[in-house]
Amino acid sequence: MVLPNDGCGPNEVVSVETILERKSFQHYVSLPDVVRVTGQVGPIEYVNAEGTRKEHTFDLFVVRSDGHRTLVAVKPLEIAVKDRLDLTLQQIAACVPAGFANEVALFTDRTISRQQQVNNSRYHAIRRIDDQEAELAVAVAVRQLKGSTTISDLVDAVGLAGRAYGAILNSIYRGVLHQVSAGLIDYGTIVRSGAMS
Repeated sequence: MVLPNDGCGPNEVVSVETILERKSFQHYVSLPDVVRVTGQVGPIEYVNAEGTRKEHTFDLFVVRSDGHRTLVAVKPLEIAVKDRLDLTLQQIAACVPAGFANEVALFTDRTISRQQQVNNSRYHAIRRIDDQEAELAVAVAVRQLKGSTTISDLVDAVGLAGRAYGAILNSIYRGVLHQVSAGLIDYGTIVRSGAMS
């Protein structure tokens, strides 16, 4: 499976091998402070508990706007627990070359909720649509926003129907709007102006 990765440039893609890797990619790309997500990084050499030299290739490499770099292993929780992947990742973290990454992380099927997975998937589909008119109209409406409102009311105020919804979703993920009500982002979601918490 190959996914467009706008954070790396218009002609670059990230190859993922599993649905869980796709979900992890979409999760990290959806975070407002992430500027780049790269797939299949490594191999990183490490020494396991028995003293044997091994190699590990990470599924994702995530770079945040502050320069923080994370190597991400993606595994179903059941396999990660059975294989004691937490211990292996600690061993690998101790061998990551200085300056290459700040941390090693594990993304499992339990890292984010099903609702967040759906939100991330929607955002991933919408973020590639370039609709400057809708983005500007939403920006004006958000500047005039007093208190909280539903996405439906904000769409009505903007007047561009589904195009406004896409621009509103982009605004939530950029941190311009804050999702007040938890769960799936839909027309009934309550939002307010301001950064995500």
